[in-house]
Amino acid sequence: MARLSSIVFSFFLCFIGYIGNSRPFRVAFVGDPQVDDSRELWYARKTIYSELRSRKDLDLVILLGDLVNDDVSLLVPTKATLDSLSCPWLSVPGNHDRDFYGKKKGQVISFDRTVDEAKPRDFASFARIVGPLDTTFIAGGVRFVLLNDIVEDGRLGYYGGLSKSQKVYLDSVLRATPSDMLAVLSAHIPFSEFAEKDSLSSLFVLHPKLLLMCAHTHYAARSYILQGIPEIKVGAACGSFWRGQKNGNGIPKATMNCGSPRGYYIVEFYSGGKYSLEYKVCEEPDRLWASAWLTKNNRLIVNVFGGAVDGLVTVKLPGVRNWIKLERTDEIAPEVLLERLHNKLIRRTHGNFKDFIPLRAKPSPHIWSRTIEGDAISKLPKEIKVKIKYYDNNMSFKTETIVRDLDI
Repeated sequence: MARLSSIVFSFFLCFIGYIGNSRPFRVAFVGDPQVDDSRELWYARKTIYSELRSRKDLDLVILLGDLVNDDVSLLVPTKATLDSLSCPWLSVPGNHDRDFYGKKKGQVISFDRTVDEAKPRDFASFARIVGPLDTTFIAGGVRFVLLNDIVEDGRLGYYGGLSKSQKVYLDSVLRATPSDMLAVLSAHIPFSEFAEKDSLSSLFVLHPKLLLMCAHTHYAARSYILQGIPEIKVGAACGSFWRGQKNGNGIPKATMNCGSPRGYYIVEFYSGGKYSLEYKVCEEPDRLWASAWLTKNNRLIVNVFGGAVDGLVTVKLPGVRNWIKLERTDEIAPEVLLERLHNKLIRRTHGNFKDFIPLRAKPSPHIWSRTIEGDAISKLPKEIKVKIKYYDNNMSFKTETIVRDLDI
């Protein structure tokens, strides 16, 4: 039955590839739902999975690993939920999708309840329930390659990389891909973090059009590796591990360490290897692309949630004639600074530790800022709305948002 399903899926993808030239081929790339128990599975079902199910504009969903958080028995209800989507879906495995044959927190968490303290972790349950660890196909005029890049290191450890046989496999796939066709490589651990990333350069030069999609880091980031190959870290559907204060629907805020809300990327693929990007915030019906902040010393800060390191940001303030260009800066996102202050309050007052979001004082890769001259500030109304224009080669938008005070 599994073999028949894969054959049917392959025919479906070929059909999509045939009709896909009439419009962009639209794919959602989702990282790290990482549900730890039935409650967190409910969070995922009420947010990311519900949103994906309601979208009728998607041709394919690719999950980038860590569907669960070590409890592989949750793969069964997760798969049942994903099977309800209106489009096909596939997933690469993540480091937390492995069977564990010892006991964790006093419980056996391998799918078949096997207890063997000497047995290393593996993907037996993932392969049986979700699907193959490595696969490739062409759809919408794009070559997709899904890879398991979790290399076992001892009984419990791991690191990012590809085995020799996988490199041979990838070599053959890229050689068989037309040079004018975009090849999208999807894996859990970022390629830029591979222990042997230099050995990939000989493979990547085989193909002139590559896009790398990954997750694992629980923050959204876009940069370039090796010979200028774009790598997109898509963030985490669980944000910072389903932690933080809950909204009116009972879902934790779970702000990520880059300051972005929980979300995922939509990629539209066009002919000739071109593509466009959008970062979609979960549970946000209106498009929420950026936040704006004003410090005590009149520095305007903009956080572009899905921005790239080479993006351009300009802003238009009320009463100011010209658009103002901002400069990208390496600094902690305002959202993270405020959450860290909230964490201190929780510690000091012995508040609800479930509201604590484990965020580090780490610079965000998509912050732009500029000090606004005093005359311009003096003319601003009490509640400032700023217009924001963002542009890079694959993503652009124009939006307006309220500027919030950052008095810290």
